[in-house]
Amino acid sequence: MRKFLGKLLLLALLANSAPAAETLVRYKEVSKVSKNESDYINTYVPTYEYDGLDSALEGIQCPIPPEDRVRNHTGIQCVYASIEALGRWAEEPKLTNPPITSRPDCKGYSGPKQAANILNKLKVRFEQTYGDKEKGVKLIKKAMREGRGVLWDVPGHAMVLVHYDENEDKVCWIDNSDRTLKIQQTTVDKFNKRWGSWVLTVHADNDFVPEKVYGYNLPISDELEIKDYQRGFIPFPQK
Repeated sequence: MRKFLGKLLLLALLANSAPAAETLVRYKEVSKVSKNESDYINTYVPTYEYDGLDSALEGIQCPIPPEDRVRNHTGIQCVYASIEALGRWAEEPKLTNPPITSRPDCKGYSGPKQAANILNKLKVRFEQTYGDKEKGVKLIKKAMREGRGVLWDVPGHAMVLVHYDENEDKVCWIDNSDRTLKIQQTTVDKFNKRWGSWVLTVHADNDFVPEKVYGYNLPISDELEIKDYQRGFIPFPQK
């Protein structure tokens, strides 16, 4: 009996010490059209709780703080939860007052075509591409350089990408179906295997996202001339 109990204890310790497996997006494909088509829509995604470590904001290209992250409470609003998070980070009132997820026409499934219709209706500036991963990567890199973040998709689901670095072999995102809303991480290769092709960025009318991340480039006057000092000369407080 003692040997049996000892084996059970050993198995329990090994199970608790094993590294957590990478979280997989939970979805069931239901769209009748290809994920590369504008009419493609997401599907229901049940909530879960990511049990991995939360990546620190330091060093993240788009450091969206916890208060700007948005849960997909209904399981069918992943697109609008992602757009609202980008809108909060960009401080675009058209997406936050009222929150886009509270709008009657944003309570259900969506995709590139539907999202574009809503954003055009609200007169929100945005960029998106789908069906062409080469163009998608270019938009992702541009958004990450600006600290902007992007909506990205896997079949049936949309999330917020906050870091993409091929040199580091590091990709990070926030999954709105994860109740913890932690920053999750994977490799570029694994990201490319799961990514559908859709990416979307939001630009506020009063666009200062790069300055939020990198600081303002302020002209400084002295007795002789005005000098345009390099960005970061005067630190800008992080949000």
